[in-house]
Amino acid sequence: MTDMSSQQILLQRVVREVSPAVAEPLVTRLPQATGKPDAAARALTLLDELQELSEKAATAALAAVPELDRRGGLSHILLWLDLGVALAESSGASALKYFKDSPMVLGLIESADARTEVLTIGLEIAEQDANVALEYIRQAPQILADVPTAHVRPWLDISIELTQVNVVVGLEFIRQISKLAPVLPLESVRDWATVGMKLIVPNSLGKPDYVATMEYLRTSPAILRNIEHPAIREKVVSLCLVLAEHSPESGMTWLAESPDLLGTLPSMEWRIRLLQYGALLAEKHAEATLEYLRRAPELAGLIGDRPEALTRFENWFKAGMEVAAYSPDGARAYFSVESRKALASVEQALSGVPFRLVARRVKLFVQGLCGADVAVAALPDSLTAPVRATVSGDGSAISFPALLRRYPTAVENERLYLVMAAHEAGHLEFGTYRLRLDSLADLIETVRQRYGRTNEARPGTLAALFQLYPNPALVRDLWTVLEDARIEFLLQTEYPGLRCDLARLAAESIVPRDPAQGVMPKELVVDCLLRLSTGEAEDTAVPKAVREEVSILWNMCRSVLKTTATAEETVRVVDQVSVRLEELLAARGAMIPAERCEEQKDVEAGQTKPEQPGDQYRAVTDVAYRGAMNPEFITWSPERFDRQHKSPTESDRSPGEHVRSGDHEPGSGDMLREGRSLPSVVEQCLTLEIDAPQTQETMAHGERAVLYPEWDHRIEDYRMNWCRVVERPADSGSDEFVMKTLATQRSTVKSLRRFFEGLRPPAFRRVAGQTDGEEVDLDAVVRRAGEQRAGAEGDDRLYIRREKRTRDVAVSFLIDISGSTSRDLGTGRRVIDIEKEGLVLLCEALDAVGDQYGLYAYSGQGRGNVEFLTIKDFDDRLGATTAHRLGGLAPRHQNRDGAAIRHATAKLVARDAKNRVLVLLSDGRPLDDQYKDEYSLEDTKAALREARRRGIETFCVTIDRDAETYLRRMYAEARYCVIHSVEALPTKLPLLYRQLTA
Repeated sequence: MTDMSSQQILLQRVVREVSPAVAEPLVTRLPQATGKPDAAARALTLLDELQELSEKAATAALAAVPELDRRGGLSHILLWLDLGVALAESSGASALKYFKDSPMVLGLIESADARTEVLTIGLEIAEQDANVALEYIRQAPQILADVPTAHVRPWLDISIELTQVNVVVGLEFIRQISKLAPVLPLESVRDWATVGMKLIVPNSLGKPDYVATMEYLRTSPAILRNIEHPAIREKVVSLCLVLAEHSPESGMTWLAESPDLLGTLPSMEWRIRLLQYGALLAEKHAEATLEYLRRAPELAGLIGDRPEALTRFENWFKAGMEVAAYSPDGARAYFSVESRKALASVEQALSGVPFRLVARRVKLFVQGLCGADVAVAALPDSLTAPVRATVSGDGSAISFPALLRRYPTAVENERLYLVMAAHEAGHLEFGTYRLRLDSLADLIETVRQRYGRTNEARPGTLAALFQLYPNPALVRDLWTVLEDARIEFLLQTEYPGLRCDLARLAAESIVPRDPAQGVMPKELVVDCLLRLSTGEAEDTAVPKAVREEVSILWNMCRSVLKTTATAEETVRVVDQVSVRLEELLAARGAMIPAERCEEQKDVEAGQTKPEQPGDQYRAVTDVAYRGAMNPEFITWSPERFDRQHKSPTESDRSPGEHVRSGDHEPGSGDMLREGRSLPSVVEQCLTLEIDAPQTQETMAHGERAVLYPEWDHRIEDYRMNWCRVVERPADSGSDEFVMKTLATQRSTVKSLRRFFEGLRPPAFRRVAGQTDGEEVDLDAVVRRAGEQRAGAEGDDRLYIRREKRTRDVAVSFLIDISGSTSRDLGTGRRVIDIEKEGLVLLCEALDAVGDQYGLYAYSGQGRGNVEFLTIKDFDDRLGATTAHRLGGLAPRHQNRDGAAIRHATAKLVARDAKNRVLVLLSDGRPLDDQYKDEYSLEDTKAALREARRRGIETFCVTIDRDAETYLRRMYAEARYCVIHSVEALPTKLPLLYRQLTA
């Protein structure tokens, strides 16, 4: 067939689908456009093949030729048709879609060589998978924008592999190439894709479910884009793959959290080191790696940026690997910083001093200064939001930062703690917060009239008084500076040994404002007064531009630097200084250029930023050792003001004022739930000692929550702050049960009361043989007379003294009310009914003997909600409230014995009694979610051991007939008894108590 006849035949075929006016020039230009004289013949051959495979596809191809020509693709018609034939061999539908979409797609690719390469690769891919080839053609313009043509084929090879698993997954991969290529090198893409394959799980019908994989393909490129450096992204993906091999959920969690976690690290070196160690850990203990990755950035921040920081971190990691070598569970606890060993290792790594290590010294130091029992505590802060030392509103406690690392050595940081303590103790000793607004009544009225505030309510606190001024923040700063100066002057006068430390810390703590930031005149003046108050010389502390004004004001301030100055006088001087400051600076509308102290040169002119009407006064720079001042604590006396020490409202606080720890909304329970936000390492370190006061949170309706550790025998260590015990009053019910028990057991009650009244000691006992007393001991007198007659001197102890006797006993009864106490005994009564009946009789007995006692019940659901219900607290009287609470007791959830025992122990330790007893009444072994079997038994045993170590006698009563299988082991070091007949419990319980306290 000649070329001319081929063109005619081709023209006839094309004319069937398009007009002759369009078809003739198109066919005529075909040889020239393709550069092949026999282009028409080749095109006819391809169309014939296509016709045999799919008539619809052949028709669609002819109809699309004009559009292909219009888009500049006529030169590629032979390759274009060839690809269509290859697609039609697999699917006519795919070929139809291809001929419909491809002319526009090729038109979006400007380079002719690029179009040729796209079609060539598409043809090669079509021989393997038509679906991949078709999707590639559709996505080619976007792919080529980010992937060099020479690198496209390896990406598509991965797609073909994915398509063999699932077509939809493979096609989705092609769609994501344009998003993935800019953030991940090709070498890491196969690992990235493998992670997605790990997410395929069987659905309810047992067939593969690809939903999670599809979501991963669509969202992970955006997550990786948030990680700045490509090398870091590669390591993140590699680590993600190792985690996904063990647990796909862990791999996804790491991927989602990695940008934020890595972003907190100070440098690239830190990020690489963290990921390298993570890879080492994941090879052997993937389950502990996620905990490591979450905690390590915080630890890096705590260690700081000193030269030895990486070495400290490495040592901490090596210690964890040693734990992992013998205990995978221990490794998880170590790297999540949950165990006591982990926290001790953190303390070793820290570059600062935790307050826990100096708390005893600080407490003794404060008590020596104040001459009173002042509690000290640590604020569970983080390094991202540092806090300052502060005094409580009632002056009974001082709180300090949980960690100090201002200085490179522990000695210097410990000295800083002591100076902080001295400063805050000075506020207590020298009456800062003993001031009452009554003595300032005249000043308050003057201020209200001066600023036109007479129509407003009288301020209830000193903070509210400051709000009456035009610039409250300025007045508050003046008060802080002058009151701190007064306290330090008195401290240096009373305790000369503090002078050197105060002077040294002051010189190192104050940092002048940066002139480049712009300094308002008022800010500059207050800064100068602060520096002068610390003893700095005027030549270096005050720029000459404001030296005259500062000199006038400082002379006024000096009146508080005398031994007779009071807190009241400070407030009055503050008022005078603020008024005079406004007068002196009234004419200054421009910024005053600040002078650098070290230059000691006059700065009389320069470019300054004019003060704008919207400029806000910025608070004075904090001095490291000076605590936060709280004018909210200074109120009217109760007699003068119709409220008693009402807590300050939010309106009393100036904008941006620091809110002390403890004022936040309670949320500690969140850290114990799934997906919790982890408590800070510093906060965990505060409770490193098992018997230390535990973290508490006050809740509504008289509830409070306390965190306790829990013993994990698998890691042979405590998990710190692991359980959250919520103490609240027991629910009230009807007192019918109590009344009925007392009526039916009337004779038993009488005999018990009579018996236990006999145990009550006489009010006084006569003690003979004393050197003085209320009466003469006649027997001793006669005996001495006989001895003297015999020539001996004789004993001079001739008196009888009457001494008061009491039973110094405090006992706590802890009752298990888990769901198992609902078990029916076959007599129409439940286990809990027998327990309640025993408690009713016990209360009558204890009321008769006069011992102090508390009744508590416990249950709960999970370690984040261990319920501790108060039936009768130690200081409650036995009466209607107790009866209603006993009547309201009902079976609840599960029983986590260890946490309940620890809370009951803490309450007993707080009682002033010589003998303390804890009695646990249970109907079976501990059980609560994962708290079971060996774990629960060992923790309960540990909790009882802790109680005995703190001087508490423990005794366990169980009514579980099968208890012998576990009881001896759980109560090995405690006294216990098994009551085989549940019905005997009510009468046996008081008798057991008599034996315990005899």
